[in-house]
Amino acid sequence: MPTEPIPVNEFITDLESQWTHSNVSGAGKKPGFIEVTGASEPMRYNLNVNDQIIARPSGPALQEVPIGNRKFGNRLYNITLELYTNTSRQRLYDVMREVRRICHSRIHSLTNFQRIQFMDFNELTNAQANVWAGTISIQLVNSAITLET
Repeated sequence: MPTEPIPVNEFITDLESQWTHSNVSGAGKKPGFIEVTGASEPMRYNLNVNDQIIARPSGPALQEVPIGNRKFGNRLYNITLELYTNTSRQRLYDVMREVRRICHSRIHSLTNFQRIQFMDFNELTNAQANVWAGTISIQLVNSAITLET
């Protein structure tokens, strides 16, 4: 039996490889890309060095929706990206736009998933002063696939 793909790892690796830092206003380099692996280690990053994108599975990490007689179904893998910058609110929105651009341009490019869907963006207003933060919801989709029997 083949191994189950790890959606967060595949998506964040593709996102990092496709990133064009010149599309983000004032960015001299790529943001830091951090995959949350569930280890209980404290997360540390320096916003003075670069912006940060933190990827983690969101609940539910996997949804399976059977079709008809339950031989086929749709699988939806949910990912949350947390964006952080200490540059400006405009920079936060430009980072979000670059993530959205990559999702739309690479919609069918991942090997283990049929489609990447940019779902939504929420700006977080409860962050510290001079730190702008937001979250992006991403879905990786496999539609009408054979379920294990």
